[in-house]
This record gives sequence, structure tokens and C-alpha cells, in this order.
Amino acid sequence: MTSEPVFDHLFLSVGAMKAGTTWLYDVMNRHPDIHFSHEKEIHYFYAQALRPGLLSDRARMRRAKGYLAFDPEVSHAQVLQKRVAWVANWLKEPVDDAWFNGLFVNRGAARWIADFSNLNALLPGTAWADIHARTRRLRVLYTLREPCDRLWSHVRFHLKIQGQSHLLDGWNTDEIFNHIQQGDYLEHTDYLAAITRLRTALPDDCLMIDFFDRIGGDPRGFVADIERFLDIAPQVVPDTIVSRVVNPSPARPMPAGLAERLEPFAAAQREGLRAMGLEPPASWG
Repeated sequence: MTSEPVFDHLFLSVGAMKAGTTWLYDVMNRHPDIHFSHEKEIHYFYAQALRPGLLSDRARMRRAKGYLAFDPEVSHAQVLQKRVAWVANWLKEPVDDAWFNGLFVNRGAARWIADFSNLNALLPGTAWADIHARTRRLRVLYTLREPCDRLWSHVRFHLKIQGQSHLLDGWNTDEIFNHIQQGDYLEHTDYLAAITRLRTALPDDCLMIDFFDRIGGDPRGFVADIERFLDIAPQVVPDTIVSRVVNPSPARPMPAGLAERLEPFAAAQREGLRAMGLEPPASWG
């Protein structure tokens, strides 16, 4: 650890994608000891390590357009002023550690700054070691979902975002399976590789691994465990928030035969997790 860390108390949720991270954000964003920037998924560390173009000047300009949208009939001037100031920081350059910290200038008394970027699960171990070395106190949360369910949810969500959900009306099981193999779906479901990278670089107390199933089965217990992980006071979360479904994929049953095609990959993940000392929920099979 350096004598002068660049980052203070940094809380990163790294996925897995379509494993409840938006629900977690919706809940944890209400805690007074956790501060998120105006953007839930900054992707800074992923961009620095693997894909700089993700935060290019033009890319940030495109995202800024959405940040500045407001309704003059209902918006409050003070809120808009803060947002405009935040967007000004977002558009500054260079995109470096000072830029990242500048996105959290309104943290107030919150102990933790937080970024929930699922792309960070793909960071190499060297990047994690570097983040840890530059942070006074780092906590990383990785939530896992049953592999076949996660893959199918990701496919539906991705095609929805691309405006291509109609493709699923015509694709057979082989075509869907080929689509999965050709994209980055399997990479985001390779929990074993991600956990290996994280464990190699981070001390045990920096990393919490849990399961998506707890959001439906024990949501308050899940939140309480995260609060203990961060060493922050427990907060009462309203029932309406705990039970809310956030950012769902379009409803569509998994095509017949797809689970069987994906089972060898899913079985390898289950067996590998057990070998790591992580017992998947019974619902995983």
C-alpha cells in the first residue's frame, strides 16, 4: 500500500451481469454511508486496463446527452445545477484517477464511494493488484447467478438493448447457442476465471462472493451481510424497495434443448466453485 492512496474507501460491485446488480444499486444507493456518482456504471477501471475508447471524448459526450435531459416543468433548479456541475466534471480530461475522484465531489459525509460496473469482473489480476495498491480501503462484491439462467437473461437483455428481440422469434436452438458462443456471454459467466483473478490479487477481507438467489430468498439478510462487509450501520429498507424488480430482461421462456446444450459449461462452473470452497445454491442443480 502506498503512503498516499489515490482512492479512499472504494466499494466496487463487479457483477455478474444480470445477477441483481441493479437491484443492489437501488437498495444500497439509499444508505447514507455509500455515495454513487450520477452514473451507476462508470467503467473507469475496465477502460483504463482493457478498453480506453469506452471513455473517449466522443463516448462521454454521447452519455452526457442523457445525463442532461430534464423536464423544466417538474425539475428543481438546485438539482439541475448539481447535475450540470457533475456533467462538467464528466467531460473533463484527461480521464485519469483525478477525473474518477472528481465524479464523487458531492459525497458529503458518506464513507464509501461506489461504482457498480459488471465489466470490472473481466479485469486481469494485475489490474486488481494495482487498484488495491492505490486504495486506502477496498471492498469488492461479486454476485453469481445460475449459469444457464444468467446466459439466457443476458441474451434477452442484450437483444432488447440492440432493438433485435425479434430475432428470437425466428432463431432455433442451434442458432441461439451459436449466438451465445460468438458473443461475450460465456466470458461474463466464467465465474471461475473471474474469482481466480480476484483472489490472486486481493486479500480475503477485500472480497465478498454471494449468490443471486438470496435476492429472492433472503434479501434483507443479503443486504445485512453487505453492510457488515462494509462495516456500516444497518438501515431499514422499505418493503416496496426490497420486493421491487429492477431492470428485468424481456419475459420469454428458455427454448427447449438450450439448457441441455449449455449444461456442460454450467456443470463445470458448479464443480469449479465447489472446488474453490463455494457451495452453489441447491437450485443450481
